[in-house]
Amino acid sequence: MAEAIGIQINQKVHVTNLESRDNWYLASVQDITDYELMISIPTRGTNPLVLKKDDKLVLSFISEGSRYEFNAKVLGWRYDNIPIYVLTLPGEYRRVQLRQFVRISTMIDVLCAEMPESGKHPVYAKCISLDLSGGGIRLLHKKNFEVNTKLLLKIMIPVKKEPEYMEISGTVVRTWPDENLNMYKVAVQFTGISRSQQDLIVRYTFMKMSEQRRFH
Repeated sequence: MAEAIGIQINQKVHVTNLESRDNWYLASVQDITDYELMISIPTRGTNPLVLKKDDKLVLSFISEGSRYEFNAKVLGWRYDNIPIYVLTLPGEYRRVQLRQFVRISTMIDVLCAEMPESGKHPVYAKCISLDLSGGGIRLLHKKNFEVNTKLLLKIMIPVKKEPEYMEISGTVVRTWPDENLNMYKVAVQFTGISRSQQDLIVRYTFMKMSEQRRFH
C-alpha cells in the first residue's frame, strides 16, 4: 500500500507524537517490509526524538505534489548500521491539500519575472518573500500584478550551509498595496513545482517553525 502513493526508502518524513503535534522532527525511511516501517532516529536540529514501545505517532511526507499523513505505533528499535525505530505500517493515509500546507513568515531573496512569450527570455527583478508554504509564496514587489498573471520565480532556500536555488512557476491569486511602503503584496500559488522542490520547502518551513519556538 505504501508504494501506491509514493513513500519509499530514503524518503524524508516528518514525525511527531500524536499527543503533541506542534513538535515535528525529521527522519528518513530506512526500510519497508510487508509488516513494518523502519525510520532513522527523528531529529530536530541536534535534538533526537526519544520514543518507547507503543508510542503513537503521526508521520507526514510529500508524494505526487501533495502531502500525506498517517498514524503509526512504535514496535521497538534495532541497530542496522544505524539505530532505527520499527513502526507499524500505515492503515490509512490522509491527503492534505496544498492550501493546507503550513505557512511561515520568512524573508528570503526571490527573483521574479512574468512568463515571457514564446522565443523570448524572462526579465527578472529582485524582490523578497513575506511568507512561504509548500503551496505558494507571498512577495513584496514594486509591481501591481493582475490576478492570473503567470510568473517565473527563482527562490533561494537556506536549508543547508550552501543555500538551495530553485526555479518554480506560479500564478498570481491576489495583489494589494502595502500600507507603509510604496510597494505591493503579491500572493502567488505554485503551479509548476516538483516533488523534490516541494519537499525542500516543507523541510524549510518545519525548520523555521522549530527555530521560532526555540526563541519563544
